Amino acid sequence: MADCEPNARRFMDLTVPEYAYMFGFLQADGHLQQGVGQKGRLTVEISARDIHLLREFQRLTPYYSSITERTRSTNFTETHTSATWSMCSLDARTTLNELGLPYGRKSKTIAPPRGEFSHRDYLRGVVDAGKSRRRSWPRTSITPAACPCSESRRLPNHSRHGSDRQA
Repeated sequence: MADCEPNARRFMDLTVPEYAYMFGFLQADGHLQQGVGQKGRLTVEISARDIHLLREFQRLTPYYSSITERTRSTNFTETHTSATWSMCSLDARTTLNELGLPYGRKSKTIAPPRGEFSHRDYLRGVVDAGKSRRRSWPRTSITPAACPCSESRRLPNHSRHGSDRQA
């Protein structure tokens, strides 16, 4: 990621490629928790081998945050080390929620952020979050009819065997 100075006024300005990437990653792999009153936190837990991403998110964030590591046994391996980035700032959580990061468990459906954003970097963040959870390329499918960003245009429906082609 290129150099981008953290600044509370520009935090999550999604026209900045680093923030667009970060937001896409958070939508796909983050957990925004709302507590009692103004309490809550944002967390992202990924494999420790990808901790450099969390350190970059921490560098981009003008609010206090922490990164912790833990090793545990999982269904897939005897020992797995993960890294978790946590941030509790109400200002940051409010900004993220207003942009389209929902409170609660990881959402099965996400939508592009509200307002202007760097499309390429946002989508790269969404895809990279999928790769951080798997060792192989993620099984990502984009359905144009269901995608909020394509409501204004429809793609032609092509069958797998080409039976809809005209002679």
